[in-house]
Amino acid sequence: MEQQDLKEIFLKYRDKVFGFFLKSLGDRELAADLTQDLFYKLCIKKEELDRILDLNSYIYWMAQNMVIDHLRRAAHQKKYRQELIEAWRNSQIGIEFQKPAIEKTIDAEYYTELFDQLILDLTPQQQLIIKLSKKEGLPNKVIAKKLGLSPNTVKNHLHQALKTLRSNTDLTDYYSIIFWMFSSIMILNL
Repeated sequence: MEQQDLKEIFLKYRDKVFGFFLKSLGDRELAADLTQDLFYKLCIKKEELDRILDLNSYIYWMAQNMVIDHLRRAAHQKKYRQELIEAWRNSQIGIEFQKPAIEKTIDAEYYTELFDQLILDLTPQQQLIIKLSKKEGLPNKVIAKKLGLSPNTVKNHLHQALKTLRSNTDLTDYYSIIFWMFSSIMILNL
């Protein structure tokens, strides 16, 4: 593939890719970085691009995988999570001070009610484990000891519960609720 072809691909897809990342992650700088990374990866694979039948689907697939990878890193890296929470907290600090206590209470009630509705599709055991994990912020080992289960059993129930929630829920609502629950726990633990 020639340099001109890569430039045409970039011009054709950059806004779509940036928009997808921005909509998926809600962060302009992150969306710009991931957009740059995606096109860098395409440049590295420029020799293989001629064999791709549907470039639009391929680019969408790449972007989707990059979002999933980013969210996995965010969910599994404690330091990264803390940085995200701190950045979010810093961006919300003026808003939170201006927000009346009643509005904060209404937000908390709304997300709690939405969370409680979402978990109704889970088994009773999964409901209990996800409440202990996401609402109370307990680690798997503590949940296991509390319920008389092995940590692996708790991990498996939690994994299945989150998988069910993701498949039955609009991802925007799902990640909003999980992030709200997580940030509430982090604020309480500070």
